[in-house]
Amino acid sequence: MRRLTSIFLALLLAGVLCTSVLAAGSAEIVRAFVCDGTLYTYIAMEGIEKPVTKAEARLGGQTFPSSDRLETVRQAGAPVTWLLLVDNSTSMPAFRQETEDFAQSLVQSGGENTRFILATFGDAFTVRAEDVSPEELSGEVEKIPFDERVTRLHTAIDQGLDYFEGLPRQRSELRCMVVLSDGVQYDPAGGVPYEELLERVGASDVMLHSVGLGGDQEALESMGRLAEASGGIHQVIGGVTAAAAGTVLAEDSGKLFVTGFDLSGLTTEGGTERVSVIFAAGSELVCRAEAQVELPEFTGKEGTGADVQPPDPLPESPAQSPNGTGGGSVSPAGSPAAPPVAPLIGGIAAVVLVMIAAAALLTRGKRKAPADSGSIQQEQAGIYMRLELVRGALAGGQSQQELELRDDLMIGADPACDIVVQDGSAAPRQARLFSMEGAVYVEALDTSGPAQVNGEELQRTRRLRSGDEITAGDTVIRLKF
Repeated sequence: MRRLTSIFLALLLAGVLCTSVLAAGSAEIVRAFVCDGTLYTYIAMEGIEKPVTKAEARLGGQTFPSSDRLETVRQAGAPVTWLLLVDNSTSMPAFRQETEDFAQSLVQSGGENTRFILATFGDAFTVRAEDVSPEELSGEVEKIPFDERVTRLHTAIDQGLDYFEGLPRQRSELRCMVVLSDGVQYDPAGGVPYEELLERVGASDVMLHSVGLGGDQEALESMGRLAEASGGIHQVIGGVTAAAAGTVLAEDSGKLFVTGFDLSGLTTEGGTERVSVIFAAGSELVCRAEAQVELPEFTGKEGTGADVQPPDPLPESPAQSPNGTGGGSVSPAGSPAAPPVAPLIGGIAAVVLVMIAAAALLTRGKRKAPADSGSIQQEQAGIYMRLELVRGALAGGQSQQELELRDDLMIGADPACDIVVQDGSAAPRQARLFSMEGAVYVEALDTSGPAQVNGEELQRTRRLRSGDEITAGDTVIRLKF
């Protein structure tokens, strides 16, 4: 018992010394794609306080240094293309002014290197104007006739993605499609199944946003789930003005960080693979993020550069820390800010001493233990999660909560739950969160009043993505990890 206490104190001291590495902050890859042998990533960062001086991508067991500076879209002057997909059915004439106000606001807030494509849908997806200049967009929107009697919303979004993905890409170009509609789907022929479309928008290199018009809440929420599955923004006019909605989209895209990684030397047969991007300040981990990326076939010779020198290795995430752990502020990766030498050396020395002490304790314990006592297994790291209250009430009036998914996390009205819902309609144990092979899952526990995920009833177990919303009773929470 004394030996275990000593080990615990040593590990606790190590954790205190490493607190700066695990400071609050998050990074999320909202888009990742490959163009001309370079992997481009668009990343949303929050709560970062330390300057990022190094970045590298880990893909297919190989490591690739950043070949571009880490800058925001506005700083880098990265090209942004907006495809406005406007519902021109007979239910939309009342929203003509809002549509025009949104387009004008998006133009005014879009910044440089921004281009526009205007398309409409009703019975069919139709491109009305390509490469529209900012000065011409408002005039083109004014010409839209709202006269279609069929609204093939799901098919139009699917066809819009086909069209957008088929255009030649300008290297790091960020592609955004904005659907302006009352969200009503009327397709006598059936069209593209909703679940299939949800999966597609999540995998596409085009980011989908939506602007909801009208008062059909169910239809608007359905359209909003498509945008959220894509990592995009869903806004409803009424809760926000059309002009403000355009400004929000332009500013949000301008704040994303973009960098590229030269994939020279990568060998793969293509297909979908997981990429992990790690950011560091000097020798200290700042944060990391992961995403799926669609790869073409690589023979090991492709890439934009030749004879790329291997970078200095970045620090490993402590115990393979999950997405979004770590803190640091972001500055261009090409402008390193040297960390203070004395604190760094002192910190390293302290950590080394703690490790030596822990190793000595373990060694002494092993010598005293009988041969059949078994080995001590290393505890696996949890997954850092941030909970945001969307609607309803949580214990203590909290609107946000930080969690670590190591063992199961229970959701329900029982005060013993990890996430306590206080609205009177939730079951004592509504659902549980658990992890398996690095992924996050939710399981329904009370079938009399089942939980929901993104508005859909949770029957058994479902894998979650960062940003998914869980409903327990009348309370809705959003999980980011």
